[in-house]
Amino acid sequence: MAKVGDKVPSATLRMLGAEGPKAVTTEELFAQGKKVVVFALPGAFTPT
Repeated sequence: MAKVGDKVPSATLRMLGAEGPKAVTTEELFAQGKKVVVFALPGAFTPT
């Protein structure tokens, strides 16, 4: 389970913008000094 202060693994994600998909890294998204809320939906995309 993630805790306050845990580091996010380094990854490259895609963000859809006005000009189409753009590559963005977790370092850019979760930069020092930014406040971020992360949530998850367990099993959201699995057949149940």
